[in-house]
Amino acid sequence: MTPNNLRDRLMAAHRDGDRQRFDKLCRRHADTIVRVFNDWAVAPAEIRQDRRAVAAYIEALAAIAQALQALGHPEPMARLSPDGPANPLRRWHYAYARAEQLLHAGEYTASSTELHALLADMQGTIGPGVDDIRTKVAGMLGTNALRLGRIDEAIVHTREALQRSHTAGDLEGVWIYTENLDTLLVAEEIAAGTPAGTELAHTRDRLAFAQDLSDARRYAASNEVLRELLDILDGTAGMRYLGKIYGLLGLNYFRSNDPAMAEHCTRLALAECRQRQDYAGERIYTANLAVIEQRR
Repeated sequence: MTPNNLRDRLMAAHRDGDRQRFDKLCRRHADTIVRVFNDWAVAPAEIRQDRRAVAAYIEALAAIAQALQALGHPEPMARLSPDGPANPLRRWHYAYARAEQLLHAGEYTASSTELHALLADMQGTIGPGVDDIRTKVAGMLGTNALRLGRIDEAIVHTREALQRSHTAGDLEGVWIYTENLDTLLVAEEIAAGTPAGTELAHTRDRLAFAQDLSDARRYAASNEVLRELLDILDGTAGMRYLGKIYGLLGLNYFRSNDPAMAEHCTRLALAECRQRQDYAGERIYTANLAVIEQRR
């Protein structure tokens, strides 16, 4: 029996819940399992894109390691959960921290080089900790690419980070990378000099001006700018900012002690964010609405 055949039979026995056959295979082929377990700890290429298949594979590997440990062979379990410096997660977190330091120092190319080396070191490995690092690596590669002026590359990496966050059910990651991706897509349009880019740039600049007025407590003036934007926004690319416009209107009315209008505008902002699947905006305006409703 080849090592791969043995692995597949063990996986099948575990999947079928046939504990007797599983234990028999572990006892009979313990020496072989110990010898090849390092190879098994790397997920087969054909299942790496299937999250459920990878999860089932990890579960079966852990069961094999536990069975071998009970038989007096601790090596497989040590491979899955090593202690101290032998733990690859420690090495990978350290490499990620180095890349982050390089980013903060403005060494974006060096940071990306470090991250690509980290991905190569992680090649073929599986597990929740590994998935988390890969997501963060993709996000940082996107940031580095943006700082280097490579917007197309930044979009690719940020989309990957967003997809990984969706798959992992990481809502915080989804909020962060959705916002980052939106910013990048706007930057792409503006850099291309398209009509949509011109509309986006104008809307963004006016919205920023309205925000400055609001920060200066000039709420009526801020609302005037926002209302002017709403009058010209329909059918333009600037509709992308509609949720933020309504949201700032709501905030201005709230700070002007008009809770009824604050609630109305914030509900419009929340509805717009939900329609656009803007999770960050949805979280913000849901919280704002709760505060407004308490005031009324």
